[in-house]
Amino acid sequence: MQAAMAMQRAAVVASTPSSSSVRRGNAKQTQQPVRRHHHRHLRASASTNNTATNSNNSNSSNSVSVVPTPTLLPGGGGGGGRAASSAVAPLRAIMSPSLESSLSSAGALLSPLPTKVKVVAVVPATARSFLPYPPGLPIDMGAGPDWMEVMQHMALRLTWADPGFALDVIPDDAPIERIRAAAMDADVFVVMGVQDPVVGKQIADALAGVPTGAALGCCSALDGQSRIVYQPITELRAMEAKLVPWGQASKDLRLMDQVTALYKRENHLDLLFLHLLLIDASGTRVPAVDINQDLNIGNVFCIAKNCNKQLMACYGNALCPQLLDCIDACGLNDQVCTYTCIRSFQNPEFQGLARCMLHKHNCLGNDAQRPELPEVLPMTSFRGEPLTHDTAEAIMQGWYGELPFSWLAVAGQNPAYDHFPCQYQIWYRGKAKGAFWYNPVFKVNTLTGEEVWRRSDYRCKRGDTPGTFFFSFMDNGVTSLEYWRIVDCDDDLAWSLYYYAGAAKVAGQAYIGAVLATKDGKWPGPEHMPRIEKSLWEGCGVKLWEMCEVDNCNCGDAPLDLLHDAVMMNPLVPFKGVVAGPGALKGAGPR
Repeated sequence: MQAAMAMQRAAVVASTPSSSSVRRGNAKQTQQPVRRHHHRHLRASASTNNTATNSNNSNSSNSVSVVPTPTLLPGGGGGGGRAASSAVAPLRAIMSPSLESSLSSAGALLSPLPTKVKVVAVVPATARSFLPYPPGLPIDMGAGPDWMEVMQHMALRLTWADPGFALDVIPDDAPIERIRAAAMDADVFVVMGVQDPVVGKQIADALAGVPTGAALGCCSALDGQSRIVYQPITELRAMEAKLVPWGQASKDLRLMDQVTALYKRENHLDLLFLHLLLIDASGTRVPAVDINQDLNIGNVFCIAKNCNKQLMACYGNALCPQLLDCIDACGLNDQVCTYTCIRSFQNPEFQGLARCMLHKHNCLGNDAQRPELPEVLPMTSFRGEPLTHDTAEAIMQGWYGELPFSWLAVAGQNPAYDHFPCQYQIWYRGKAKGAFWYNPVFKVNTLTGEEVWRRSDYRCKRGDTPGTFFFSFMDNGVTSLEYWRIVDCDDDLAWSLYYYAGAAKVAGQAYIGAVLATKDGKWPGPEHMPRIEKSLWEGCGVKLWEMCEVDNCNCGDAPLDLLHDAVMMNPLVPFKGVVAGPGALKGAGPR
């Protein structure tokens, strides 16, 4: 998605050298220049304010600071046991036993990891956020979480981007001295949803010394407070940006426009990303935002030298330029828009261009790495027995055999992927020794008003631990590598929960997500929800309100035929009938 956006810009630059990308482009440096001027005090005196706090205490009038001291909560309820460490008392749901072991000794936590960047967030004390619970839940959860709960969770997620990122969350009704004290050693501030003009003026004064930050969805008293390294976003700077479009003022204004656009999309992924953008702008490099930077002359030369033939072929197919223009019109980090463009105007010439630019020559110089945090662990037992590789594969095969698919996704954590309707999951063993395949099938509502089915073909390999898998596939010329885990599964296969982390290395894209699936794509009954919510939070660090519900209302006529010959495993539940696809051999045992 982000990779496709960068690829499109490179293609346009290579084919039309007078484009705006070239006019504005300074070479992207490996390390951004540090523009901020530190006024940071030693953090030792404030360490007592920065202790990790259980994120369930969302309505406290005191601030909540999350600092990088990861611990492990045992996850998974009911029959699905999970690997856990008893070395550290559970404080919150960061799953990282390897990082935890470096922070603990004889059962006690050592000092927190050094803080690279401190962010101060001021949000309404009790007001609801714009993030809703999934509408189809079988239990009443209310309208949605309040801002304190959401931002406490953002604090946790920032530590997954970098354990050195700390977010101090303060309600707007806290004593102003508390906000002023937190601001003294802060690098970035974020104020969201504060509507009282008197409170807004006090907050603006308290945060005056913080170099970089943004006020979003706030009253007029906070207008003009957004700034990057002490440079406010004013009409004067806007005039400077018009006069010198390649200058720093233009870049700062463009970035703040991007931050505002991300906030207005009202989803948790973009809310997290706007924090990363501000941290990156403050002077601390954040690799996750590198893909959105301007191209340099080296990128253009690589494309022109190595992929000119593919570029010309692209412009010879009317769909390919349409696809490139469509992606260019997408907003920053709008992965739903980007992926919809790719799927709407999918064509072989674009795939050839992407394969040349990215897969073969890596003209953009990207090196995205699969996220290591949170370090989610697989379930360790199923039906009271230790989980084996064969049982894990049988769980993933699921209902395939009785149905022409394994599972149908109910909801997922990643808005970019789980926006698409009717996500059929098909897992099965192949005939070759050790072969295991994943063929997801899903629907795309194209920009031309059509409904089309798309599918992918993943090669799967067992991980060292039962319940873990390494996936690889190529999509539109870009290879992605993913690490999947079975987090939990109902004994009777009423539902299963998966977690994945992946990267398209040369596209500069890294991502994580969780998927809940059932036999019919509907939410499990209310009796299952406590265990599901527990497994999501304690097993994956995912809140229920982060799950994006999949539209499964019109899923007929899906192309569910397999892409490879299948070998059926013995099912884990009695099937009413067998409707497996061609080539399936029933009754194969463990390999």
